[in-house]
Amino acid sequence: MLLWILLGALLMGACRSAAVEKPIEGELLVGQGGGFTGLYSGYLLRSDGVILRWSQFPGQPERTESAGVCPADSLQPFLRQLEQWRQRGLRLQGTGNMVVFLELRRDTGSYRLQWGLGEADVPGEVLQFHRQLQEFLQRHLP
Repeated sequence: MLLWILLGALLMGACRSAAVEKPIEGELLVGQGGGFTGLYSGYLLRSDGVILRWSQFPGQPERTESAGVCPADSLQPFLRQLEQWRQRGLRLQGTGNMVVFLELRRDTGSYRLQWGLGEADVPGEVLQFHRQLQEFLQRHLP
């Protein structure tokens, strides 16, 4: 009887480990910009936990600097959510004087959501995601 219990526990453990999701490799770019200066800025969060601050004026090279490091696994929920929206086909390609954007960059390509600052028809789940991401950055950056 004990042998059956041990065998059952071993099989259940093997099934559970097979269900573990593989980490998403890539980068999450979050930012906003436009306006009369044309400046775009934000953060680049790499799946290894490195966070870079970036900015770019029109016609000039992008400037980046180290902003901090966070546990790599803490970024996975954000990367997974963007991947789910990509697979679901969610599209936001808003324009305006000032825009906000989220972009998932992977070896297989990129997926971008963009909306005008103050735009009224942005899905609530996207706005909540953006707010949670901003709060995450505030907690993890000096």
